[in-house]
Amino acid sequence: MRLTILGSGTAIPVPTRFPAGHLLELPEGAAMVDCGPGTLRRLGQIGLPLEQLDAVLLTHYHTDHCADLAALLFALRAPQYAGRAPLRLFGAPGLRRLLARLTEAWPWLEPRGYELQTSELLPGTFDLLGAAVTAVPIRHTAQSLGYRVRAPTGCAAFSGDADTCDGLVDLARGADLFVCDSAMPDGQKIDGHLTPGLAAEHAERAGARRLLLTHFYPACDGHDLAAAAAARYRGEVLLAEDLLQFELGGAGFSRRPPADDETGRGLRERR
Repeated sequence: MRLTILGSGTAIPVPTRFPAGHLLELPEGAAMVDCGPGTLRRLGQIGLPLEQLDAVLLTHYHTDHCADLAALLFALRAPQYAGRAPLRLFGAPGLRRLLARLTEAWPWLEPRGYELQTSELLPGTFDLLGAAVTAVPIRHTAQSLGYRVRAPTGCAAFSGDADTCDGLVDLARGADLFVCDSAMPDGQKIDGHLTPGLAAEHAERAGARRLLLTHFYPACDGHDLAAAAAARYRGEVLLAEDLLQFELGGAGFSRRPPADDETGRGLRERR
């Protein structure tokens, strides 16, 4: 299982971080977890053609986590994608309402030449691309879900945006990698989000093997976020960067830094 960080930032524009998005390459295909604005460009940078994107899982419906859904649906109407495999779209109840409103505003988002399969999720586990995915309610909005993805080679958990709650502990229990909201430095917490120390406390309670902090507001600049987390967590602390990659496999865990050039060429071997 390979994870690529497509966006480690927020809705506030900064030059080095796009809003939230992740790519998971699973045994039987590729799925995005969130698709904030700009994340489709990141797919182009790492060399993943849209015909190889099989699914999108949305943690919630704030625009910095789902705005590129409209861009994706529009792009897939291009003739070159006609006849591609169905795109599977997952989210909490309200997903179909979101799609209806988007299509009402932009009728040209209606699928053409391919099938869009939508699933509104309740808490529980389902099979996806050779992995078991568990949706867990998370405290942020009334429609927020975290995702726990277990493949034969490892387990990754994604908080989405999150505030303190026991659901985060259930989500990350024993995970090889816990990708967790850490929006603001300790001492500057805002409602609906975590700090490094609070993310670390949940990771420690869950017994997660590694904690990957992400979703950084500009206020995080200049703070030692890793040290703040390490003070409350005994596992390995990592900081997300756009285009950073992680491999969870039978041989262990590895990371690959972003490419030196801005295009990211060579970051991903084509399947």
